Amino acid sequence: PAAPAPQLSASERSALVTQAEQRIAANAPAEALPFFRQLWDAGERNPGMLYNAACAASLAGQKPEALEWLERAADAGLDNAEHLTQDTDLAPLRDEPAFAQVLAKVQATDAKKNVATDPTLRDEVLKRMEVDQAVRKALFTDGPKPSPEKIEKLNQVDRDNTAWLKGVIAKHGWPGRTLVGERASKGVWLMVQHADLDRPFQKECLALMEKALAAGEAPKKDFAYLTDRVLVGEGKPQRYGTQFTEKDGVMVPQPIEEAAQVDARRASVGLGTLEEYAAQMQRTFSRPASATPLPVKP
Repeated sequence: PAAPAPQLSASERSALVTQAEQRIAANAPAEALPFFRQLWDAGERNPGMLYNAACAASLAGQKPEALEWLERAADAGLDNAEHLTQDTDLAPLRDEPAFAQVLAKVQATDAKKNVATDPTLRDEVLKRMEVDQAVRKALFTDGPKPSPEKIEKLNQVDRDNTAWLKGVIAKHGWPGRTLVGERASKGVWLMVQHADLDRPFQKECLALMEKALAAGEAPKKDFAYLTDRVLVGEGKPQRYGTQFTEKDGVMVPQPIEEAAQVDARRASVGLGTLEEYAAQMQRTFSRPASATPLPVKP
């Protein structure tokens, strides 16, 4: 059925999403479900939100509801089929026939979004993106402080990806959606986002990405993240509140330019509120997080 017109203000939506994320982070997924149900009834159809609801229901042992949320997410455009098959939150669902049906639908959406005029380049980007994510996931498997060996491995991967990507950009310009497909285009952005050892290259890519954005070849969200990364790397306040650091054991946003307007800027590029993002960070990294940024230095 067609979704009803959203009935929530931005602040009301943010409060419900934050409450749900906090319950999941606190290992109380069943308590998150009423908030997700309110969001659905009010007309919210974001595939990421619907997917998180499926994860919460699965963790709470509510298989039928979890599968219903997954189907809703697929209908809303969920497109990461690989993640669907690997996410441990969904492990209890994978033997269910309905899961296979949802997966097929997501795979079809995934395939449409990953058509590329240069499939060889697309596949290489995806392979490198997989390595990029693997070394980052491995950082904290042995404790909260990564070993020097893991840090060096991470730096090696980033240096290699940066060197390779410089050659690609020299030949093609910014590898956007048309050239490498939706997911690989995000992989290009991710490698640039992680090129902290070469700040001039990051800034150069930001200018290229801005042109790609105007041409419809790059997403606004990714451009916002890279904008903040470059600004923070230069010691300047960020604009969208995407970059966090740790202070006194709590993850907090780096200083934000005109922080009172940050949610409006986030909304303009399709990002949720800073409160929602902080709750998401807390859930993802299993560490306390706050939406209160560090103060801007005079």
